[in-house]
Amino acid sequence: MAVAVVLAVALIMPGGPLRTTARAQSSPIVVTSDQARNNFPRGVTFSVSFTAPAAPKEVRLLYTLAPDGTGATAIADCTGTGTVRCSFSLTSGQGIVIIPGANITYHWEITDASGDRLVTQDKLYVHEDTRFTFKTLKSANVTLYYYAGSQADAQAVLVAAAQTLRDVGALEQTQVTFPVKVFLYATAEEMQPAIAPGSIGGGVTILGEVVYSDTAMVSTDVDTLDTTRHEVAHIVTSQATKGPYGITSWLAEGISVFSQKQPLASQQEALAAAIRSNSALSILQLGSSAAADTGDTVGLFYGEAGSIVKYLVDARGAEKFAELLRTFKDGSTPDDAYRKVYGFDQLGLENAWRQSVGLPARVAAPTTGATTTAAPAAGDATRTAAAGAAGSGGASGITIAIIAVLGIMVVGAGSGVYLTLRRRL
Repeated sequence: MAVAVVLAVALIMPGGPLRTTARAQSSPIVVTSDQARNNFPRGVTFSVSFTAPAAPKEVRLLYTLAPDGTGATAIADCTGTGTVRCSFSLTSGQGIVIIPGANITYHWEITDASGDRLVTQDKLYVHEDTRFTFKTLKSANVTLYYYAGSQADAQAVLVAAAQTLRDVGALEQTQVTFPVKVFLYATAEEMQPAIAPGSIGGGVTILGEVVYSDTAMVSTDVDTLDTTRHEVAHIVTSQATKGPYGITSWLAEGISVFSQKQPLASQQEALAAAIRSNSALSILQLGSSAAADTGDTVGLFYGEAGSIVKYLVDARGAEKFAELLRTFKDGSTPDDAYRKVYGFDQLGLENAWRQSVGLPARVAAPTTGATTTAAPAAGDATRTAAAGAAGSGGASGITIAIIAVLGIMVVGAGSGVYLTLRRRL
C-alpha cells in the first residue's frame, strides 16, 4: 500500500528549535530499522521501517541541523503493507547546505490510522565526505581534518587556526569556546563538491569558505595558512557580532583580510593602483554586492576593505574597534554605530581613511531620503556601472544566507580565472 507521497517542510527558526530529546513510547507500533544513508555530495536519506496494527496515517521526520539552530519537519514517502518502509531525502542545495562535519539530530513521529503513535529516540547523524579518509589533529577547541600532505604541513594549518582564534578573539574582545572544525582539502577542485555541489562555474574556483558558524573549509591551492586565517577569522567575527543585524559584508571581509599575515598580492596591487588613479571604491560601493563579485573590482574590494579595517585598528585603537563591533551586535545601523564610537558617519569614515592614504575627500551628494550618499570629488575616475552600483550599506546578517567573495585574478591565455574565499552565513 502507498501512503501519501506529499512533502511538507516547515522551517523552525532559531529561538524555536525542535526538541532534542525524544523518548520511545509504549505503542503497538514496532520499528524494525532506523537508518541514515550518506548520499555525498547530494545529501542524506533518512529511512525507517516498522510494523503497525493499522495502516500508517502519517510518518514525519523531525530534524535539527547543528550548529546554527535551523530545524525542520517533513512528511516521509511510504510504501508497503505489513512492514512499512518510509524515507525522506535531505538534499544539499535546496535551501540548505550539508557539508562534511554537519551534525543532524533527528527522530520519527509515526501515527497509524487507528490513532496509535510512536515517537522514536533521537539519533545523531554526522555527514562525511566519503571520497577520502580523513585524519585529525587537535589543539584546544580546534580539530583539523586532512587526508593529504604531511603531518607537519597539517600541523602548521592547525597552529594558524588556533592562533587566529586567539588573536582575533583578543582584538574583538570575544571568546570562541565551542568546538571549531577546519577541513583541509588538497585542491579547490576536490573541495568544491563538499561546499556547494554543482553551483559554481564561469571560471570561479573557491579556495575557502565558512558555511556553518563553526566550520572552515580550506584548500591548499594558494597561501594555505592565510586562507585558513581568513576563514577562521570569520568564525570569530560571527561570534563577536551575532545580533539582530550583524555587520556589513565589507567590514566582515575587511577583518578577515586584516587577520591574514598580509593581503594577497593582487589585493595590494589593486588598492595601490586605485590610490594612484584616485579611483578607490566609495563606502556605498563597498557595501554593494557588485563590488565583491565583479571581476574588475574584486581585488580592490578586499584590498580596500582590509585597509579601512587596518586604519580603524591602527589609527583609532583596538579598544574602539571592539566597541564598534559590540555596537553592531546590539543592533545599531552602520551610520549610528560609527557616530556613536568615532563621531562620524559612513562618509566620515570613508574620508578619514582617504586622508590617511593621501586621497582627497568625497563630498555628499544632495539627497531627499535619509540615506547618505557619496559623490566622487572632482578628478575621481569613473567606475563601470557594474562595479559602481551603490548598495544600501545595510547589515548583512539580516539575510539567512550571504555569500561574500574574496578573489585574486589569475590571467593566462587571455582568460580570467577567479580564485576565491567565501563566507556564507
